[in-house]
Amino acid sequence: MASAKDTPRQKMIGMMYLVLTALLALNVSKDILDAFVIVNKGLENSNLNFSERNENLYNEFDLAKTVDPVLVTPSWKKAQEARKESEKLVKYIDELQTQLITKTEKVEASIADTLQMQNIENKDSYDMPTNIMIGDSEDGSKGASRELKNKLIQYRELLTGFILPKDRKTVKVDINTEDPVNSEENENWELYNFYDRPLVASLTILSKLKNDVKSSESLVVDYLLKQNDTEVMKFDTIAAKVVPQSNYVLLGEEYKADVFIAAFSKTKKPEIKIGETTTLNVENGLGKYTARADKEGIVDYNGTIKLISNTGKEVVFPFKSQYIVAKPSLTVSADAMNVVYQGLDNPISVSVPGIPNEKLSVSATNATLIPAGSGKYKVKVTGGNKVDVNVFANMEDGEKRSMGTITLRVKRIPKPSAQYGSLRESGVMSKSEASVQAGLSAYYENFDFNIIPKVTSFRMSVLTPTGFVDYASANNMMTPQMIQLIKQMRKNQKILFEDIRAVGPDGIEVKLPPLTIKIN
Repeated sequence: MASAKDTPRQKMIGMMYLVLTALLALNVSKDILDAFVIVNKGLENSNLNFSERNENLYNEFDLAKTVDPVLVTPSWKKAQEARKESEKLVKYIDELQTQLITKTEKVEASIADTLQMQNIENKDSYDMPTNIMIGDSEDGSKGASRELKNKLIQYRELLTGFILPKDRKTVKVDINTEDPVNSEENENWELYNFYDRPLVASLTILSKLKNDVKSSESLVVDYLLKQNDTEVMKFDTIAAKVVPQSNYVLLGEEYKADVFIAAFSKTKKPEIKIGETTTLNVENGLGKYTARADKEGIVDYNGTIKLISNTGKEVVFPFKSQYIVAKPSLTVSADAMNVVYQGLDNPISVSVPGIPNEKLSVSATNATLIPAGSGKYKVKVTGGNKVDVNVFANMEDGEKRSMGTITLRVKRIPKPSAQYGSLRESGVMSKSEASVQAGLSAYYENFDFNIIPKVTSFRMSVLTPTGFVDYASANNMMTPQMIQLIKQMRKNQKILFEDIRAVGPDGIEVKLPPLTIKIN
């Protein structure tokens, strides 16, 4: 079950948001404006995490509804209503942010939608944001802030209505629209948040409200899901699966397949049967089915998968499928995931049953082929989005007969991830270890090719008692200033590596996800 709790990073972003909001009353310096940029980026990342978490919850709900539709459907419908209203409210806030940027920067909405906060020129402008959010009213009632507040209240009341009265003290929708208690100027919620606020502050506050909406959605959907005592299985592994309607397609026909995410457990072995008597061997949750192809044609088969639920109940899932047995034909397979990548030597194997490899002539479009022996080749892509592998057989009578053409998809090398010392993701590191690292490196995760990308530049930011300190490196190496700053850091301070760029064998520079290191 997905958790609705905030991560330490999300809590840190929330604390920084509160601190910066308080500092607005004292001073709007460049450092504070830049700090809002960093906080907003953290909130946007948190919003993406909540979106992914909520999608997982809805997937679990769909599975639970499939297992026990009578019990689960009422709660499932409430979850779908929460999803719909959350999407509407988030879209409304997105449109508000676009309007603020459009009016303040004097750009088209299409540009405002893609403009990064750090690239906004009028970060400290407050006239237009105040005019939009407060309007020509003393209490904000004629501005967008009042409409926003009302929508937040309606959304909170909707979600609260999905929580049983007995649980509302422990399961609380945390969307605050109350007027500030200790405001020296007796401000209401609208004025406190949006009156005389610079553009970057208004945008960040709206990002925080989107965070509250998605977090509340996650809380309530998780709550609704837990109200159903279903026989849902607990799985520890998921994988993409493709089930074609047929693996054999004649020229001119359509290829059709179901593509989906499959979940299974490596620790709990299901009982899988073909027909009534044949029990399959199960390895890591997957049944291994083999059958001798001794005649041509369509072969139909069916069976059952039996699992034991968490409550000890047997749950049986029937299945059926078919396959086609045909005479041998041309076989061309890419050794690495049936695709070829730009900038790499992609290995493929070519064979035609009944014809020796030395009797085959192989060529390719949009690529260079380098023979590697025993029917294997290295494919070097030279352009285009596909590679056609053409195979001819040199027959005994001297005829050169076509065995067919296979089209391989061309893909770009996946985006790598950054690594600092032994940390391949955000985590904790001692100051002594952090201060001796020579620089940032990059790696490809779960990629079949043994290649190493190179970091070409990055930025390092640290929040110190006197403000944010930011240094840039024009290569993969730490600068002396960065190392000196790390040596001066205290326990629990955090290093943020961002704007990390790297280049792989394809020569294309890409931007990597940020990396956060907490000093232990």
